[in-house]
Amino acid sequence: MEFFEPFLEPFYLAANNVFKDMFQKDIKPGIIQYHENFIATREANINITIIGDLAGSVIYSFSKELAFNITSIILGMDFKELNYFVASAVAEISNIISGNTMTYLSEQDCHCQIGTPQIFIGTDTRIVTKNSIFTIPIKTILGNFEINVSLESR
Repeated sequence: MEFFEPFLEPFYLAANNVFKDMFQKDIKPGIIQYHENFIATREANINITIIGDLAGSVIYSFSKELAFNITSIILGMDFKELNYFVASAVAEISNIISGNTMTYLSEQDCHCQIGTPQIFIGTDTRIVTKNSIFTIPIKTILGNFEINVSLESR
């Protein structure tokens, strides 16, 4: 897969490694999309701010199916509604992916830190960002999600 921006590939690589390590599942990227400054959300959305050599945020938008499957695997129980447990599980996965991404970026001499995840539940939300957004659609056997990256160099 070819990435337009050099900071996109580390997000994909981190997500791929997390899904292989934690869920023993492969992910498949779709065609990267470009948005001016907002995205419509999926059922479970996690916004993580990034500061350092790059500044902005990454928004992980999970389908309900994937959110339930992730939570079931992590907690060993079935879930049928988007509740605190489901939101916490997808926030933790998002945090892990973001942390791993920061490691990949630091290997490229790009040093950043992540903030505390913010949770947004529901498809009726539009998240507006200061910068353009690059969306990496991801398909998995467990469900689909997007990694929405809105960063600028400092």
